[in-house]
Amino acid sequence: MTVWAGVDIGNSTTEVVLCRMDAELTVLASARTPTRGGKGSPRAVQGAAQLVRRLAESHGLVIDRAAFAPTPPVKSTVEQVQLETRRTGRLTIVTRSAATTAGDAVGVGQPVPVECLGDVDPGRPVVACATAQWGYREVAQRVNDAVAQGCKVTAVLTANDEAVLVSNRLNTALPVVDDVDIKSLLPAARVAVEVRQGVAPLQHLTDPFWLVDAFGLGEAERADARVIADQLFDSACAVVSLGDSEPVAAAPVVRPMGESAHVVYLADIAAQANSRRGSVTVDSLVMANMAGEQEPPAGADELARALGVPVTRVDSEAAAARVGALTTPGITPEVVVVDVGGGTVDVVSDGSRIVLPGAGQLLTAATATALDISRSAAEYAKRAEAVTAVTVQIIEDEHGRRQFLDTPVSGRCSGWLLTAAPSGWLPFTSRLSGAEWRGWRLAAKRQVIGGNVMRGIERAAPGVTGVLLVGGGASDDELVRAVSEQLGHEVSVGRGNVAGQLGHRFAVAYGLVAMAAQMPGGQPRDEELDRVDRSGGSVNPHDVDVAGEHPRAGG
Repeated sequence: MTVWAGVDIGNSTTEVVLCRMDAELTVLASARTPTRGGKGSPRAVQGAAQLVRRLAESHGLVIDRAAFAPTPPVKSTVEQVQLETRRTGRLTIVTRSAATTAGDAVGVGQPVPVECLGDVDPGRPVVACATAQWGYREVAQRVNDAVAQGCKVTAVLTANDEAVLVSNRLNTALPVVDDVDIKSLLPAARVAVEVRQGVAPLQHLTDPFWLVDAFGLGEAERADARVIADQLFDSACAVVSLGDSEPVAAAPVVRPMGESAHVVYLADIAAQANSRRGSVTVDSLVMANMAGEQEPPAGADELARALGVPVTRVDSEAAAARVGALTTPGITPEVVVVDVGGGTVDVVSDGSRIVLPGAGQLLTAATATALDISRSAAEYAKRAEAVTAVTVQIIEDEHGRRQFLDTPVSGRCSGWLLTAAPSGWLPFTSRLSGAEWRGWRLAAKRQVIGGNVMRGIERAAPGVTGVLLVGGGASDDELVRAVSEQLGHEVSVGRGNVAGQLGHRFAVAYGLVAMAAQMPGGQPRDEELDRVDRSGGSVNPHDVDVAGEHPRAGG
């Protein structure tokens, strides 16, 4: 009886499987740990050896041999690019949301500081503007005094979060919006302010004809009014300004994109999710590219020294992944194996492997950019369903079910979406409802992961009828759904269950042992090679070395 250790060092995690080889291969134990020092580094090999020793000791086993595929990391770079915004000419959306609003009307006029309202000619429409130095009592008093003297105030804007407090003290009903950058607004020639209460949407600022009339736009500026109106749909308040001239637009950012780049436009995700205008960022794209050449990886001889046992080197990690995945019950040899990792999507068919950049890390980048949150928060938010903090002790999930919390969340989390993190509930946005976040998240997984899997299958195995997902990404139920929806009803999509018991993460580790255990002395018999090849691996006698036993040992 020989006890084998299959060692798979990945970009994010390292998996180890211990197996006994007698009449057949039997799984004895398995474990995984985060990869330290980066895939292909000596530190990662040492960490894998430590995991093997701990696992063997905990099960009272003695390792006789190990199987390893020394491969460099397949790295991808992820970046965000802000796109050139649609031209709006002299028109600018100052804000389309505010902490609080008051009133239910629309007003148009020249922006005037509240302290200057007494100097305005009677009958000229103006919008009263209060910087942060003015409290709500002073703002309301100055507006009331100006109106009493015949000043035509049509709306009130304040920098402080005091819209309701100001409105409650006005003698005339006016639309009031707070949290406005007053100093940047004052040079404008004209300002339009609209506020709607309840469930009513904007009525005037979403009408391009009204905008043309209210701002006195020329024929050439009608297109600008259409763009502004389109961007303000779904808003309950908005402030639009008219400048004396069109602002100078920054040059569009251009990035070189390789042939293998995976580019995702956030506007496409928002459109597929039917997201409310302004609820998520849409004027950016995120993309992943393959990184440059890597240093040669640490080899099988280094792992042999760390473990003190012979290590069989298998050069084809892709073949090992396929051999391991094809031990899943219920599948056929024609199935395509898809390994979804952090940086890449690997599509492995019978004799072909396609590596595409753009997987979990790209999904994290898209989430962080769309919600304007940190990537660490996006990493947890993207994974699964969120809950809404209804109160400090009541949360509601995406299915509308409510539950009480044993430990209350902070009062500042009320109304926020929360995601599960190691430290507890993590608030990540208040801009979306649970249903809206669910729609965007599923659309993002279809675009980022599902779209990439489809690209790989079109190149590696067009016409396939079965796809088997393995790797860390396969643990995401929504990702499985996203891939299935992209591929259509004619393709069966499932998750690997290696050897019928190891689940989807250990395909490579088990496949390494399955291949190496058939190769006594480091050289496989011809009939064994045929059997491995028929099971999906692309292996030949020259792809296998045995560190410590074979003249070609090393790596």
